[in-house]
Parts: sequence; C-alpha cells; structure tokens
Amino acid sequence: MYVVESKGGAITCMLLSLSFLGTWPAIVALLERRGRLPQHTYLDYTITNLLAAVIIAFTFGEIGKSKPEEPNFLIQLSQDNWPSVLFAMTGGVVLSLGNLATQYAWAFVGLSVAVVVDCSIAVVIGTTMNYFLDGKINKAEILFPGVGCFLTAVFLGSAIHASNTADNKAKLLNLENGNNDGTGLE
Repeated sequence: MYVVESKGGAITCMLLSLSFLGTWPAIVALLERRGRLPQHTYLDYTITNLLAAVIIAFTFGEIGKSKPEEPNFLIQLSQDNWPSVLFAMTGGVVLSLGNLATQYAWAFVGLSVAVVVDCSIAVVIGTTMNYFLDGKINKAEILFPGVGCFLTAVFLGSAIHASNTADNKAKLLNLENGNNDGTGLE
C-alpha cells in the first residue's frame, strides 16, 4: 500500500484533490445549463466517487509489498472485519440517499427551507444515536435541550413552507382574477 509520509507529498495530494474538486462545480453548472437536472448530476457525482474509490483501492492500495503493519487492500478486505465493512458501506449508501433527497427537497421547497429542516433532522438523529451508542456518557440535561432547539427548527421550517405555499396560492388566485399588481386589493 502507498502511504504518503512527507509533508510535500501530502500537500501535493491535497492540491491535486482540490483542483479536481474545484472543477466539479463548473462541470455541474455547464451540465445544468444544457438542461440536466441537478439531481441527476448528483447521481453522476456519486457514481464517480464510487468508481474513484474502487480504482484508488486497487491501484494505490496494492502498491508495494504487504507488511503486517501495512497490509495491502485485498489482504485488509479478506480479514475478518466484514461487520465493519458492511457498516461502512451501509453508511455510504444512507449518506448518498440522504444527499439525493436533499437535492430533490431543494427543487421542491427551496434552499432556505430544505437546509434548515435537513440539517436539523441530521443533528437530532445523529446526537440521539450517538448518545445511546456511547453508553449515555454525556449529560442528557445539557445535551437534549439543544436537540430540542433543532427539533423546534424542523417544525418552524415546515410551518414556513406551509405559509409560503399558502401565500403563493393566494397570489396565483389574485392573478387569475385579473389583479396583476400582487397586492391583493381590487
């Protein structure tokens, strides 16, 4: 396995990854201008990440001789750690599905509502799961009032979306009735 051991090599890898990462928004913008939906672009991004991970694992993960302290990728994969591998794979699938759902939420309700609801739900679920997985080592009386604030943000974000939807319906009804100034007065 190839392990970067110098600061210069690490900085080079970081700059290379940043240049690839910096080209992604430009490619996405170009594809969207040509009529591609952002949700489909995200699927392309996810598939590309998967393929890049597999290629890197089978190239950089197999460089050099395998040592007990630095085993190659295939040797690590053949070790008896399948519960960990399956747990990591499940986490990646759930993360990708969540990100894809966020893309669709942005399309339907807008960025300001989707981000508040999405991020707040992630904090509520993540904090609650970690509290119980860590054996309740944190103080619940300090932790869960903050979680309650995030849960309140979810409900308020949903209420804002409902209010915006009602406002938009009223505006459309006024336009149908011949009132074009948007004030609702006749």
